[in-house]
Amino acid sequence: MTDEMKQLKAADPMRRVDLDAVDQAAFAALREEITMTGTQLDAAAAEREAAGKLLPAARRKRLGRRGAIAVTLAGVLAGGGVAYAAVQAYLGEGSEGLTCMTTWNDSALEGMGTDAGGPWLTGDAVADCTTMLAEAGLPPVDNPVVFEHDGQVYVTPTDQAPDWIEPIDSGSGPAVDARVIELRLSLGDLVDGGNASCRTLDEGVAWAQSELDRLGLADWTVETVGTASAEQPCSGLSAEESGTLVVAPSEEPELLYSIPEIDPVVDTLRSEIADQCITVEQARAVADEALAPLEHHWPTTTVVDESAECARVDIQVGGSVQVAVYGPTTVD
Repeated sequence: MTDEMKQLKAADPMRRVDLDAVDQAAFAALREEITMTGTQLDAAAAEREAAGKLLPAARRKRLGRRGAIAVTLAGVLAGGGVAYAAVQAYLGEGSEGLTCMTTWNDSALEGMGTDAGGPWLTGDAVADCTTMLAEAGLPPVDNPVVFEHDGQVYVTPTDQAPDWIEPIDSGSGPAVDARVIELRLSLGDLVDGGNASCRTLDEGVAWAQSELDRLGLADWTVETVGTASAEQPCSGLSAEESGTLVVAPSEEPELLYSIPEIDPVVDTLRSEIADQCITVEQARAVADEALAPLEHHWPTTTVVDESAECARVDIQVGGSVQVAVYGPTTVD
């Protein structure tokens, strides 16, 4: 067992399962995803460097492999039947999430000893931490302050925060624009999003641009890296760096993401939400029922969008399972 695996196992607060129980297919998918994700980021960085488009050093640090691989690792472990809710110790290296502390301790800066944490839900750090803490059976943070460190956003009591912090607004920090949150969920979505089918690189680029247009992210750009092959005929999409959506070669999504525990959930969300025209409340009810058998999932987000004709849904695996439903309160 690698050191990283041992750390993840030790970080599991529920001590529910052994890594040896993970299906070998899950580890095969892990190896593929680590290779693909690292290649995506390295290739994109190399192209930007060649073009003289280097980012500030602090930002480049956050785009390292650890964050990208951690998200992938979390997803594969969850897919193998291991719901590692504590993977937020690794999850926030880029712009992925929050750490929530009702009582501060400095080990939280390394992802250890945290009260709750996980991916952005709405883009409001205090509200999202309140939801995550409630899921953990804990009260909200008293007199909260929000700050950023090494790409991760922290919420902790003001009078206990480190004296070096620079407080930020609850709606500030990396990638808390609600449109960006939806974009990242959509890129990994298994229902009808980025991981729902095999798109060629050209098709992936066109679909990626259509998502940016749909969400009104006009200042974002799509970058293509790598060349398709017989082993990687499809497109994989990521948005680790704010403002850039990377499209790179990938294996068939069905090979990478077909998971016995998750497949029935995806099928239900597709048939009862994506293939229907229902309200956002009805979609949320469907999602709640579909997710009920899972041992763990991140809190489901409901976003009212009265401009939509029907509800839509995204489901992404990473650390656990995250679902968001969007849509109107009434339909014709």
